[in-house]
Amino acid sequence: MYENMLRGDARMDEGTITVRVYRFDPEKEAAGRLEEHRVASAAPLSVMALLARVHELDASFCCRTATCFKGKCGSCLVRANGRDVFGCTTLVQPGETVTVEPHSRFAVVRDVVVDFARPLAAGKEAAE
Repeated sequence: MYENMLRGDARMDEGTITVRVYRFDPEKEAAGRLEEHRVASAAPLSVMALLARVHELDASFCCRTATCFKGKCGSCLVRANGRDVFGCTTLVQPGETVTVEPHSRFAVVRDVVVDFARPLAAGKEAAE
């Protein structure tokens, strides 16, 4: 059920997960940027759990935290390391780095939150 993130680079600190999150506020910025956070964890965490921890560290970071945690409802859809995934079932191991961006098929509201009612035209990426 849980999907492990495949990584090509070397492991960092075994008790830390590095999370690079997409930040974008359309009311204040012309383009998005990546912001890096380190989350202490000796065990694997889902992308959604990591986003919740980033939100705890920085309350201005917008993400969805309510989800079914079964990979069925779709409210957790994000882009992790360049792949559209269910964030609740995608695990990141301690020592790994994950880049989390908005899902590529929907319009960005803010940061990694997308508007599921506004799908993008084919071939257009949300994080462009």
